[in-house]
Amino acid sequence: MQAVLRAVGPGTDHPRTVAAAPAATSLPWREPADRWTWRTPAGRALSGATAVAALGAGFALGGALSGAFWGSLIAPDLAFLRPSKLPPVPPGILPPDNVGLYNGLHDPRVAAALLATGALTASRTLLLAGLGWTAHIAADRAFGYGLRRPDGAIH
Repeated sequence: MQAVLRAVGPGTDHPRTVAAAPAATSLPWREPADRWTWRTPAGRALSGATAVAALGAGFALGGALSGAFWGSLIAPDLAFLRPSKLPPVPPGILPPDNVGLYNGLHDPRVAAALLATGALTASRTLLLAGLGWTAHIAADRAFGYGLRRPDGAIH
C-alpha cells in the first residue's frame, strides 16, 4: 500500500500530492545479478554502452583474433549446448535443468572476478576473458535478455 502525503507547496493555494516510492517487489527467481537491469530504457542504454566499451577494450588489448576474448564472448551461452535429461522444450525456452547453469554464467560477478583476477595478476588472457564475458552479458541486457525463470522462459 502506498502512503500518500498531502502538503501545501510554498506560494500555492492548492495541495499537491506526493506518492511514496512503491515497495520493491521480490520475485522468487530473482538473483543479485538481476540488479543489472534490462527492464528500463536507461538500464538498456547503460548495458549497451558497457558492451561497446568492453568490445572496444577487448579489441584494443587483444586484437581482432584473440582466442581468449572471442571464447569468453560466447562462453556464457554454453548452457544452450548442455544436454538435457528432460523432454524437448519449445523454441526459445531453455530446459529447466539448464537454467541454473545459464543464470550462473550470465552473472556479472563472473566477469568481474575474471577482470579483477586479471588486473591483480597482470594476466592479459584473464583481462581479455573478463572483457569478452562483460561484453556478452551487457549486450544481452541491452537487447532485453536477462536471467531465465525456473521454467526456462525469458523474463
